[in-house]
Amino acid sequence: MRNKIFIFFSLIVFGSFVYLLIGIIAYLELKKNENNLFKNRESLIFHKKYSKRLHHLRDSNRWGKEKNDYLFSNIKKYKNSNLILLQGDSWVEQSQEIGGSLKLLENFSRKNNISIINAGITSYSPSLMNIQFNLLKKNFNLKPSIVVAYIDQTDIGDEICRYNPSKILNDNNELIGVKYEEYTSKIYDYTKIYNYSNIKLNSNFPVKFFKLANFKIKYFLIRTTKRFKEISEVGWSQRGNVKCRFKEIQKYLFNLDQKSKNLFLNSLNEYLKILEEDIEIKKILLVSFPHYKHQIKEYKINVSNLIDELIENNNFSKISHLNFNNYDFSKLEIKKIYLDGDPSSHLNEKFHTELFIKNILNELQRKLR
Repeated sequence: MRNKIFIFFSLIVFGSFVYLLIGIIAYLELKKNENNLFKNRESLIFHKKYSKRLHHLRDSNRWGKEKNDYLFSNIKKYKNSNLILLQGDSWVEQSQEIGGSLKLLENFSRKNNISIINAGITSYSPSLMNIQFNLLKKNFNLKPSIVVAYIDQTDIGDEICRYNPSKILNDNNELIGVKYEEYTSKIYDYTKIYNYSNIKLNSNFPVKFFKLANFKIKYFLIRTTKRFKEISEVGWSQRGNVKCRFKEIQKYLFNLDQKSKNLFLNSLNEYLKILEEDIEIKKILLVSFPHYKHQIKEYKINVSNLIDELIENNNFSKISHLNFNNYDFSKLEIKKIYLDGDPSSHLNEKFHTELFIKNILNELQRKLR
């Protein structure tokens, strides 16, 4: 009997020690990520609400001075003026952060008395841009007369690997959302940031400590279960592919089978039809740019060719394509255009401003005449 009592109390002591240790680990993890946490409940609620439809928004630690900054930013806004909407991935998003690019956009807006909204968000591709456009129009009353949509080379892989498996369709088979990541440890999984932010904003010690420990246990159990399921579905050798790391996204630029090609083109076509059929939109400018490995002939697939193919096979009346593959790069040292060592081939600040943004604005100026 005494042995049973001893074992019972030993288990309680051991369990309490483990629970205490888990709570400490969770607290240290919270402190480590403190700069990435949301600073107020309003921002947290906004980010979580729209991520449920849009898979992810802008990073919590770079945006959020105004809560809508997680979804879009005003470059310049004039009353009763026409509106240019910029959509795309990090190439568009960073235009808000690069001083020279932002200044060019502001000057263009002022000179033409036209409002400009930057809705670029890292890794956004046509499916997310489709949903985002509808949300901006319905929930924020943004009604652009011109849409500039940057289609990146990696949009092919993003559509196929990252977004297609998580699409949400309504009863009419129309795209209305892309599920956000939970308990996956994928690049755009905000599970920890959301929960740690919520605990920090709404709890005091010692309640905070218990909530941290409970969440850490819950996260481990759900994540482990999900991981076993992922491996059982794809096999041990393919276990890394489900996270859609850059290597998986990139592979479609070396080789693109017909099924994957059709999937991307269908997503792009659905997005363009939404824009084309919107009576308030007068002009749509698609923009594409070669990556460094296109310049040195390593990539065999170019999204610009897919865009041209789609335009050629459809009766679009508002769409034009600014294809930077047609730009004369012969006088430039190609390697210096791109950020050194960046696998996504972002341009350095000088060329992002003087080559990318400047040529887009020149094209827009012609369309405003």
